[in-house]
Amino acid sequence: MTHDSTGLRRLLLVVADGVRHDVLADEMDAGRTPALAALRARGSFHAVTSSFPSVTGPAYVPFLMGRHPARVGLPGLRWYDRARSLSWAPAQARSYAGIDIWHVDGDVHADVPTLLDLARPSLAGMSMLGRGATHGRIGRSVAWMLRAAPSHFRGDLLGWRRVEQQATGAFLSRFAAVRPKVSVLAITSPDKFAHAYGSDSAPVRAAIGDLDAAVAQAQAIAVRDGWRDALHVWVVGDHGHAPVSQHDDLHGWLEAEGLRVLAHPRLHVRDPDVALMVGGNAMAHLYLSPGERTRRWWPTHAARWGATLDALLARPSVDLVATASSATTVEVRHATRGAAVVQRRESPTGPRWSYLTTTGDPLELGDSLHDLDAGTAWEATSATPYPDALVQLSWLATAPRAGDLIVSASPDWDLRARFEPVSHVSTHGALLRPQMLVPLLVDLPVTRPPHRTADVVPSALDLLGISCTTDFDGRSFLRGTPVSAAG
Repeated sequence: MTHDSTGLRRLLLVVADGVRHDVLADEMDAGRTPALAALRARGSFHAVTSSFPSVTGPAYVPFLMGRHPARVGLPGLRWYDRARSLSWAPAQARSYAGIDIWHVDGDVHADVPTLLDLARPSLAGMSMLGRGATHGRIGRSVAWMLRAAPSHFRGDLLGWRRVEQQATGAFLSRFAAVRPKVSVLAITSPDKFAHAYGSDSAPVRAAIGDLDAAVAQAQAIAVRDGWRDALHVWVVGDHGHAPVSQHDDLHGWLEAEGLRVLAHPRLHVRDPDVALMVGGNAMAHLYLSPGERTRRWWPTHAARWGATLDALLARPSVDLVATASSATTVEVRHATRGAAVVQRRESPTGPRWSYLTTTGDPLELGDSLHDLDAGTAWEATSATPYPDALVQLSWLATAPRAGDLIVSASPDWDLRARFEPVSHVSTHGALLRPQMLVPLLVDLPVTRPPHRTADVVPSALDLLGISCTTDFDGRSFLRGTPVSAAG
């Protein structure tokens, strides 16, 4: 079906999966990505924060739903369902690194629309989240998965890139026919090459060239068919990357402590004591007493599991551990910097956050902070080692599907030493700055500097002239008077 609405604005959102903001800037500055550099020249380029966990899958939710992923049911790349609500899941455990990728659209809350629901006709290509796309989810069918699966599980990165390039070609063909109001195209090869070779390696930079080529081809289609002035192109990252040389076998350590551990790929464990769900692999959820079907807050676990928490903090691989004391209160701990409390309260103008340094300053914010809104909470943390930590920890740790212990790995560490098809030299998932910061490239002036990837959805709706009553976590960067471009 062809939709000819030439006079209306359209948006192509390209996902630069696993691309660091500084590496993308370097490629534009060096003249190797002319199509992307042209977007920057017309608009602006920013480093914004992703979500915690900073992992593919959940990190698509903010720029496609405008919400923190845990708030809509996606707490991690891997997670455990205490409530037993999943219709098909081995041991009630999800892993979007494999076949469970087909369940992402169904696992997010049905009552929260995606950008693809709100702006139609819509099209998705290679996107982890594609619910609402009226004209297909290229690269997510059984046929496409059968092409991609051998390369994924063998660690054949060049094979994966070839399949992705074929999927991009199929996406662009349908893009030309449909002229969608919103389309989302994810290029995931940079992330795979980053894990294997490093996030600023030559293979990653070559894969960034696929982003540039896709943008150039989309623009050429619009020029050819007479709707170039209507097409806007934005580029957003989902997570950052950081070097890793040390891999902690958290699974093996827990078993050595005498615990029965349910963790991917070993899911057939009777009466597990702990469900361990690692993602990225620099973060982990630990679900305590997973046989229980309802979540309990940390004070009711402390007597049995306090020693395990202390032992976790003593491990060099562990930077931060977060626990939820209630639906609005999170305690975050560091082995030497002590503990602090993050509190959230509702106000007539939206949520507000406080940071109370009880026995220390684990987030290195300098002192207690009080009654910050989403904007000031971001500003207070944006230049620290843990950007946007207050908001991210608050939404994740208190979510119904989150673990009872949430672990963020130390620099140069990840939390999975086995079962990866490719040995990792770069990692992500943690709350650390290099893993949380991502690029955002827009092709028109902004009215305020963007803060979070969640800002993309309300901004896209403003661009397209679509009104919506959904309560987003992000704020539009296109309302008011334009400010000077960043980058």
